[in-house]
Amino acid sequence: MVATYNLYLGGYLPNVSPRSNVHNRRELKTKYKSIVSLNNAIPLAMVRLSNSTQAYALNVKEISMELKESAEDVLHGRSEDASDNMDRMAGLFNRLLRRSDNYGEENGRPSRPGGELRILVDRNAGELLEAGFQIDEKGFLTAPAESDDHPGAHIPEKFASQLIDKCEEMSMNPMEYVEQKVYSYAHLHQSTIGTAYETSMFTGMLFNSYC
Repeated sequence: MVATYNLYLGGYLPNVSPRSNVHNRRELKTKYKSIVSLNNAIPLAMVRLSNSTQAYALNVKEISMELKESAEDVLHGRSEDASDNMDRMAGLFNRLLRRSDNYGEENGRPSRPGGELRILVDRNAGELLEAGFQIDEKGFLTAPAESDDHPGAHIPEKFASQLIDKCEEMSMNPMEYVEQKVYSYAHLHQSTIGTAYETSMFTGMLFNSYC
C-alpha cells in the first residue's frame, strides 16, 4: 500500500481536468468522511505488492477517474458535444473492461471490476440501445454515430448517473480489485455488529477462490 501510494504521489496522475482533480474545503471534507466510512466498513486484507498488482490498482484508479469525468460530460456537457462525449465515455468504459479482463486472466481470477461494469450495462441495456449504443456479447460498448437517422444524441441519463457512482467507488478504493486475503473483519470491537462468521457480504471470502 505504501509503495502504491508513493508511486501515485510521484506523478502517476489521470488525464482529467482541474475541476475533477482539485477540491474546495467542503468537497475535501466530504471526501475525507467517505474515506473514513470506507475504512471502517471493509475488512483488513493482506495484499501481495507485486509490480503488476501496483500497476493494476493505479490503472483502475486512473481510468475510473477519467471515466467518471466523461460520464459527467455526457450528463452536463453541451448538447452539441453530446456525440463526442458519449464516444469518449464508451472508449474509456471499454478500456477499463479490457484491462480488468486481462488482469483476471493473468491471475486466474474473475474479472473485477469488469463483472460489476457488465452488470451495470445489463441493468441499463434498454436505455443504452434506445440511445443508439451497441452492446456486444462481452459487454463492450459502441457509441452511436451521428447520422440522418440520429441527428441528435439521446442521452442515457440513468446509465451515466450510475456509472458516475460506480467510478467514484472504484477511484476511492482501487485495492478492492487486486488479489488479497482477508485476515481481520471490520467492526469486531462492536458487539452490535455480530460475529465475523455470520452470514454477511464477507461470507464468500471464506472460499479460497475469492480470497
